[in-house]
Amino acid sequence: MRKSKAEFEKLFQTASTIQKLLQAGDVLYSSIGPSTYFFSHAGIVGSDGRIFHAHPSGGITESLTSYLSRHHHGGTITLLRPKIDPSGAAEWAERSISLMKGYRFSRALADPAWNYCTKFVWQAFWSGARTDLTSARKQLSRRWIFPRHIKHSAHFEPIAKFSLEYRL
Repeated sequence: MRKSKAEFEKLFQTASTIQKLLQAGDVLYSSIGPSTYFFSHAGIVGSDGRIFHAHPSGGITESLTSYLSRHHHGGTITLLRPKIDPSGAAEWAERSISLMKGYRFSRALADPAWNYCTKFVWQAFWSGARTDLTSARKQLSRRWIFPRHIKHSAHFEPIAKFSLEYRL
């Protein structure tokens, strides 16, 4: 199906609005929907404004427009701003994205090779900013990092929520 010019304009308008707000270390959290296989999704913003995240093809880095085009009409993107200095987390994500071999739900938190989106974001903050985004009271070595750990972390402040109104 051919996409209309108006739909692409909506996408670029949304991207332009979000881009003006982004800072290195911010997290983009997307709502549950068909484009995320009925899971939430999260990516971290690098120092260059690109989005670093886990994808079924492995770790990828892409522009905000490209990242948003993966999310379908009717969803939302929430911009989460860290309350701590996130520069180390952004740097870790940039350095470590290439280590990801594939998308796999692995509980081994120290392993960046087999990863999924919320674990990758958690790893960036744990390894790059010495911050545990969960409220775990036990030593972390093997556990699940769920989307709620990111979305409801006390270490983030929601800055804005964007409705995705384009149909790509």
